[in-house]
Amino acid sequence: MLMHSRKLIVSFVLVLNLVLILFYNHVSNLSSQALTLVYEPTGLEHARDLVPRPVSDPNERYLAYLPHSGFHNQRITLENALLLAKYLNRTLLVPPVFLGPATEWRFFNILHRRIVLQTKRGLDHCGRISKGEPLPAECLDYYSWTTVEWDFFYDMEKIAKQQPWMYRPDHSFAWMETQLGVDRKKDIYIIDDRAHYDYQIYDDPNSVTPLDTNKYMRRLDVKELADRPERVIHMGSLFATGRVLAELPENKEYQAFLRRTMILSTPILRKTSEAIVSKLGGLGSFVGLHLRVGDGMFVAPAPTNVENMFQQLINITGITPIPNYQTPTNPLPAEGDNTEGDKDQLPMVQEKVVRERLGVEACRERKAEGGKYTTIYIATDGVVPRRNPLFAKLFDHFPCIFTLDDFAAEHLVELKGMKNTDGVGLAKDLIPMVDAVVSAKGRYFMGTPKSTFSTYVLKQLHPAFVGELFDQEGNPL
Repeated sequence: MLMHSRKLIVSFVLVLNLVLILFYNHVSNLSSQALTLVYEPTGLEHARDLVPRPVSDPNERYLAYLPHSGFHNQRITLENALLLAKYLNRTLLVPPVFLGPATEWRFFNILHRRIVLQTKRGLDHCGRISKGEPLPAECLDYYSWTTVEWDFFYDMEKIAKQQPWMYRPDHSFAWMETQLGVDRKKDIYIIDDRAHYDYQIYDDPNSVTPLDTNKYMRRLDVKELADRPERVIHMGSLFATGRVLAELPENKEYQAFLRRTMILSTPILRKTSEAIVSKLGGLGSFVGLHLRVGDGMFVAPAPTNVENMFQQLINITGITPIPNYQTPTNPLPAEGDNTEGDKDQLPMVQEKVVRERLGVEACRERKAEGGKYTTIYIATDGVVPRRNPLFAKLFDHFPCIFTLDDFAAEHLVELKGMKNTDGVGLAKDLIPMVDAVVSAKGRYFMGTPKSTFSTYVLKQLHPAFVGELFDQEGNPL
């Protein structure tokens, strides 16, 4: 009996093993067939069918680059990239504008990795958390930065008529593979930066312009890049004014077109700046200044820059400076403060100079007098300019000086409420742009040396807004 039971058990195990083997073989065949659909030589076509995307021309060639630093540096980089793409007859891949703490330049691999990892993918819930509620760990930096597309600021459709471009919302090479149909191993040629200012690109092979060796390490001719067969040429940094030269006549013309086109045209910027300019007396009715004094390399030379602007204002207005004027070194009291009993704590200059201040209406009425009543608008990152001793000499001599603070309550309310699609406020980035546009609409403009903000206003915004009314010296045309 026991022997018979053992035989039944052995038979059962054998049959069970046979069934399992047959089942395993059946499943393996199915899996093999499924895997073949994905990984067969034509598997890329199957993947494309699963992920809807634009059909890419397999013969189209592209130029890509890595953005970094603040808004104006990204703007300069975009201009250089548009120039180079035109020279190479390639479609430019245009990344969005990054608004937030600046990403510093690094070697290609490091900078590329940082940009790829700077994403809000999967963080949609962060933007839905009510104000005042605690943020989870993954959302702590959510509101510190955002991105917008370049056509938020500029007429990119107009540029597209001269130079093909397409948005690159994702910096990963996987995006290039799925969206452009390129093979990252053989279709992408990377120019790996050896330094922050590695190369300067020459459009004219016969150029005799010497390389600025104080800044750049080597000369790179367009022909070297034009001969590359890869579908994508990927640059690292293209930042720096003059990084890509435009010496050939047709290239000079194209560069001039770009600079005429890359004028801040966001509706809220135009609306706000026009309202403030109207209050000041209208287009070309005042002097615009830009004084960057609050950070980095602009702090130490700030007193000298203010003094230089004061001397230029003396030349424009013809006023006589206050005799024996001494610039205060302590913060000035807020206007309207009761300073009785505290005179010993006030700067000595305040006992000698009675600061006159007029509102915009009174200044418009006295506009014809000129001189000390010349209307002046200061765009600055300086905190509370009227109380800042750095600006005291200007305010003490000219009663019709205004800053953005004077118009904030009336004209910045709408702008301060603007948010991007991710819920991040845009005011901290747009307010300096309002400052730039307003200062650019004066008859004269004076800027801060080495400031990309000032250079942009001087060379592009100011000519665009008042170039048909006044020449570079402020003389009527």
